Amino acid sequence: MSNTIEEIRKEILLSDGGKKFEEKDGIIINSRLVEYTENFGLQWTEFQLTQFDSHTGGTGTRDRLEQESGWDLRHLRGKLVLEIGSGAGRFTEILKDVGALVVSVDMSAAIFANKANNQSPNIVFVRASFSDLEFLFDTFDYVLCYGVAQHTPEPREVYRYCCDFAKKGGSVSIDHYRKISIPSPFYHPKYVWRPLTTRMKPQTLLRVIRFYIPLYLRFDMFIMRVLPVRIANIVRGCIPIPCWNYYGASNVPQDYESLKQWAIMDTFDALGAKYDFPLSLEEVRAIAQSLGVASFDVKKGGNGVVFNATK
Repeated sequence: MSNTIEEIRKEILLSDGGKKFEEKDGIIINSRLVEYTENFGLQWTEFQLTQFDSHTGGTGTRDRLEQESGWDLRHLRGKLVLEIGSGAGRFTEILKDVGALVVSVDMSAAIFANKANNQSPNIVFVRASFSDLEFLFDTFDYVLCYGVAQHTPEPREVYRYCCDFAKKGGSVSIDHYRKISIPSPFYHPKYVWRPLTTRMKPQTLLRVIRFYIPLYLRFDMFIMRVLPVRIANIVRGCIPIPCWNYYGASNVPQDYESLKQWAIMDTFDALGAKYDFPLSLEEVRAIAQSLGVASFDVKKGGNGVVFNATK
């Protein structure tokens, strides 16, 4: 079993007789990778630092990680952490800053943005699918997977793999979009358009979103200002115009330019991802019960549902 970052780096490179992975510019790449994440590569190239605490001057990413996972981040110093679906590295930055030893994995070209944003000898960057790394089962003290499970072809497999990667007594935290029945601006409008937008080239879709979000965002904010919150959300959820508007959110900068950039970024995320499979709390609990972990908790979270477990 590997215990250091350098040992893990070597184990990945030597796996499959050294035929599967190669290292280029400090990133380990599966040369046989077949990926479905072109939109995420574009997204995190275009919005490399938008969500970073070091860029916003706030603590939104750190707060989300602490509150959702329940982890005391001080305890991560010197611990092995597997981060699945790292994007541009907003959580990688937090893990780096608390002194964790991180294996950061992403299928998309976003891994190059992450490497540029988070230079550290304590991070191994890997462009691969998590399913390519089965030889690292029972290795990690912590496994983090945020913003990923709903965007995979088999979301239930994400839960199994994450738990398998953790060592006995290790901690796992996964978030997932939640199914919603009451009209919501962060749920219903996107499903009107996804049959079309998922067939568009990511570059074209991003241009469309960059065009209409500035035109619609102020009207959406007006609805939020003049109506009670619950009624405003229902009204906005019934209007078939996707707009990820974080007006009033404590974890997002509230100047108009920042709100516009976040709206463009997350609307693109919602409309462009090839797969989008939300689950209910009950469905996530059913998955959790099948995993054979020592303990688990399933709760509502900022992104929908959060699954936390101890193996």
